[in-house]
Amino acid sequence: MTLGQKLKKLRNDKGLTQKELAEQLHVTFQTISKWESDKNEPDISTLKELSKFYGCSFDYLLSEEEPPKEEVKEEGAKEEAVSEPEPAPAPAPVEAITKTIVIHQNDLHVCAKCGKDIPEEELVSEDITKRERHGRITRTVSVGQTFYHKGCLELVKRERAEASRRAKAAQASRAKKICFGWGIAAGIVALGIALAIFLTHTENVHWALGSLFSVLIGYAMFSMIYCILCGSYIGEVFLWCSSRTIRFPGLIFSWSLDGFMWLIGMKILFAILGFLAGLFFLVFAIVFSSTLSSVSFPFILIHNIYNDYEDCLI
Repeated sequence: MTLGQKLKKLRNDKGLTQKELAEQLHVTFQTISKWESDKNEPDISTLKELSKFYGCSFDYLLSEEEPPKEEVKEEGAKEEAVSEPEPAPAPAPVEAITKTIVIHQNDLHVCAKCGKDIPEEELVSEDITKRERHGRITRTVSVGQTFYHKGCLELVKRERAEASRRAKAAQASRAKKICFGWGIAAGIVALGIALAIFLTHTENVHWALGSLFSVLIGYAMFSMIYCILCGSYIGEVFLWCSSRTIRFPGLIFSWSLDGFMWLIGMKILFAILGFLAGLFFLVFAIVFSSTLSSVSFPFILIHNIYNDYEDCLI
């Protein structure tokens, strides 16, 4: 009986499939299959671990002797007094095995790309990482390894690079559509409003000059919306200007009807003044930001085209 046949018989006697045994030994089921079909043999240290696992002797695995067969005795026949060696203790059931046996073998690893066993000379590994956040600190930690053939790893890297390139191209296309789309829409609206105002007051402003001002206003609004959406400094300027407000002093009033009426009147007045102040700062933010963006738009556009919208916030 060959070594592979013995290993197969011992596994069957234990009631395990190749997959279940592979999980117990932390190897692949292809490795178990190669052992049992005599296509590959475990090394000496592995054989010692297997003999402990199956509860048999190391010499039995290496020898070519047949396993002892049970003699069939006829009913009523006289038993001969033959001294037999004491039977080996029965192996513990699978559920009772608590020790994990890790077998080190050259062909233990399976390629994560093609699913085939990896020879030692073709074996390469890659760390599996994940991001962990601890408070404000984010760090990348290794949680394991993935094994590949050398050729398969190069193929995986090329596929990842191509996927990253397609993702960046899709992101750039999306950013262009949003920035130009909303910018053009805002510019057309501003152009239409400005034309309606100037052309209805031709007695004060010449229609040609009013048309020119309308185009400039439309361009300023377009450039402002574009620059804000692409994440340039114009957005920060606009938010800073529009968030300005006026702090009103506290009010002292008497505990009387006239005092309460005065308090309510002053609260209403402060609310109106606050609204007007907020409206003023909003208009100021639009005018100031649109003026800045009109000058900065060509440079921001060139920057976005050169970097393919990589630093765009959208």
